[in-house]
Amino acid sequence: MKKIISSIELNLLLATIVLLSACAEPSKKIEEEDNAEEIENTEGMEDTYVDEEDLSIMLPSPLQIAAIFNKVGLEYHEGLINQPSNIDKYNTKTSKYLNFGIYSADLAYAVLNDKQQSAIDILNAIKTMSEEIGMSNIFSTGDLIKSFEENISNQDTILYILTEIKQRTDDYLEENSEESKEAIFFSAAWLEGMYIGSNSLASNDKIAPRLVEQMTILDNIIRALDKHNDETLDIGFLIEGLNNINSSFKSIPVVDQYYSEEIDLNDVELNEEDLNMLKEKINSLRTEIVEG
Repeated sequence: MKKIISSIELNLLLATIVLLSACAEPSKKIEEEDNAEEIENTEGMEDTYVDEEDLSIMLPSPLQIAAIFNKVGLEYHEGLINQPSNIDKYNTKTSKYLNFGIYSADLAYAVLNDKQQSAIDILNAIKTMSEEIGMSNIFSTGDLIKSFEENISNQDTILYILTEIKQRTDDYLEENSEESKEAIFFSAAWLEGMYIGSNSLASNDKIAPRLVEQMTILDNIIRALDKHNDETLDIGFLIEGLNNINSSFKSIPVVDQYYSEEIDLNDVELNEEDLNMLKEKINSLRTEIVEG
């Protein structure tokens, strides 16, 4: 079965890749030609068909999402991250997997805002979490942690290291036939990004349009989670919570106009009441995850 992705959704996802390559200079030359080719190939396309089996590849990384918000001036608030000391609270397999994703988003948030000590603390929490969920090979030699700490003042290098961590994670999941876990990691990272963004609205009126853009990929996130077949993980509450956020978003009249193709995404403007409603639902689900 094929899934139709609108050109707006696809261009948004491609834009996140361009944003990332613009931030991470060491990897820019490697990705630049591929990015240009992908964008060129989508020009003039009304819709793009994506196989249901490949939905996970349509999900941007936590760093890409953080870069979108960082681009519009999202300021860093220490109180919004999941504190690294909370890792002792996560005693179930499900809570470990989900908070691995939460911490991944927090790490990108700290790095892009040049919060060096917070970034080091969060990375060490991620390392501990990776060991507890059986992915110790990501940091097996210790070279990434050492390089991260030694180059913490060089944001370009740190961003490159984050892409390496993401690549090692993806490689591990593929080698162990656990690609479905990527959707679990990403869903939590996406939620954390939306939590940070929605709780920063009062100080930056440019954030709301970015929140709206990110909401349009929630269908894909939920669909990827629905394909997950590991009965040892209890993610029913996560899918239910994301569906609740998604249905509430789509029930907003101006959003319904967008999905009915009556208006463009750029014309979707949410009022304060709508934004507060989404914020409340995002906060509720995020709290359930970080509380373990």
